[in-house]
Amino acid sequence: MPMRDKTPARRPRLTRTQPPAEPAPAPDAAPEYSTRSRQAAPLRAESTPNLTVRRRQRRLRGALLRAAVPAAVPRTAGARVYISTRWLSAFIVMVLLVVLYLFLSHEAFFVETIYVGGTRYLSGGEIFTRTGLIDPENPTRRTHLFWINPSAIEARLEADPSIADASVELGWPPMMVQVSVTEREPALIWEQASLRVWVDARGQVMQLRQDLPNLPRVVVEKPSRTLNIGDCPLQGTEELLGPGSCIDLATVIGVQQFKALYPNVDELVYDSVKGLGYRDGRGWMLWFGDGKDMLTKIAVYNEIVRQVYERRGRRFIEVNVTDPDAPYYGLAR
Repeated sequence: MPMRDKTPARRPRLTRTQPPAEPAPAPDAAPEYSTRSRQAAPLRAESTPNLTVRRRQRRLRGALLRAAVPAAVPRTAGARVYISTRWLSAFIVMVLLVVLYLFLSHEAFFVETIYVGGTRYLSGGEIFTRTGLIDPENPTRRTHLFWINPSAIEARLEADPSIADASVELGWPPMMVQVSVTEREPALIWEQASLRVWVDARGQVMQLRQDLPNLPRVVVEKPSRTLNIGDCPLQGTEELLGPGSCIDLATVIGVQQFKALYPNVDELVYDSVKGLGYRDGRGWMLWFGDGKDMLTKIAVYNEIVRQVYERRGRRFIEVNVTDPDAPYYGLAR
């Protein structure tokens, strides 16, 4: 029996036939476009805007669907409160205005009392009046804490002859104004035109506030009718000494030096021409001028007393050692 060949029959291979190539156009010939190409160009131009419109419509429908579907909120989530920042800013401004109104109008911020430290001769009331925070003629007028200038008060206090230094600090009620002062210490008592005043170590005239027995006293017995030529024109005249007046520094130093040499001496005399003098207990006047060359003047004076009074027994009317190189004296008859 003849055997069949089981080899499968091969399918015929399909080949793609290329269309016959068209002849290349001549260099000088104008390009020709096929009818198919001219018809396809308008279709592509028309399809591009339609595709853009459809995409825009799809995006719009998606956005509408997302906005229509509410977001899922858990049951356990708390309620949210949304506050506008403008309303919050307005609320803060209103609170600040209320606080400012309370500061400017509340009685607690008006100065009625001050705390004073460092005083020795001045009272707290006098310091309060000198600050200018109260008007003695109109006690109802008060000053608000916000309008106080510490530097101006310090300058006002230091302008007072009795105050050497002042410090002002501001705080909250009740200790809103705290004043610390350093008073000038009196060095001597000066009596002129029946008025006693204090004089400090720099010659500054101050009001006498109490009688201090340890201070030396200088009395102008024969005041001059003419003003002195110098920084202290009223010294030794008939005019009253007040705030702003002064005593020559050399005179003040002379009083202090004489008091240091003779602690038991309490009173000296001043003459506008002869200067400082001392009434000796033996019955005559000693004139020594000022504090210049005080030790030399005292040595010359003691030698004159020893030679004339102790050895010869003559009594003086006065002894003047203002110029220790040319002293002179007057004898009693």
